[in-house]
Amino acid sequence: MALTTGTQIAIGGMVAAAVAFLVFSSPDEGVLEYVYADVVVESPGDYVGREFKVHGNVVEDSLRQADNGDYYFVIEFKGKRLKIVYDDLLPDTFAEGGEVVLTGRLDEDEMTMRTSEMTAKCPSKYEEEPGVPTKT
Repeated sequence: MALTTGTQIAIGGMVAAAVAFLVFSSPDEGVLEYVYADVVVESPGDYVGREFKVHGNVVEDSLRQADNGDYYFVIEFKGKRLKIVYDDLLPDTFAEGGEVVLTGRLDEDEMTMRTSEMTAKCPSKYEEEPGVPTKT
């Protein structure tokens, strides 16, 4: 049974309307902005109350653990520093001086990012050992 031209147009219109609805109804849902720490420090008002990802390097000797188990440390990028409160276990690859990407919200009163999600990179773990031949 073949569809008439009118039926094909009607189905195409419904599909286009459904796609347009999905695109325009919630464009930001499920998408988090990814920024570096210096951008957040320079424009904190743009990030207050929003969940976002921030990238930076952990400042040496800034890691402290509170009695309640929360970790406090500072990240830095291009000389701008942002205080962090992290309320989960530190990843195995976490290291002071290492790179981290954190997902959380900025508390404007304290200019602190509160987070429970972190990805940490330990650069020394991925460097080649001296004297080990490379694959060619």
